[in-house]
Amino acid sequence: MSSSDPPPESGPTVPAVLTWGTWIAVVLVAAQLVLGILMLNGSWSLIDAHAGLGYAATLAAAVAAVSAIVWKRRGGATGVMAHAVSMPILMIIQIGLGSAGIKWVHVVLGVLILLGLIGLPMSLRSASRKSA
Repeated sequence: MSSSDPPPESGPTVPAVLTWGTWIAVVLVAAQLVLGILMLNGSWSLIDAHAGLGYAATLAAAVAAVSAIVWKRRGGATGVMAHAVSMPILMIIQIGLGSAGIKWVHVVLGVLILLGLIGLPMSLRSASRKSA
């Protein structure tokens, strides 16, 4: 093993698309939270913007999830991959709840999704340190 080879326990570097996709989803869902709070206070005219951000965030999370699957196949962390894949699945369920008008379950799940998305970059950072 040469000095430039990584130690055997380290995995591949976290792909930039996984990191960026995750952060884009975090920012979009945080903006959705703000719009959602305004909507709960009577500003229902924001519903189209809230929904649009939801679709865009789901797309960003799905791109990150696909990247996480590819990264896992190259030796990336299984737990991080599962976390990344679970986010767009929950977000699709979230879209269905919102469309069905199941307001409070939609609100609670939205907060949990935001927390899960915030946790994902922390997991990526930890995986990056292990691969360095």
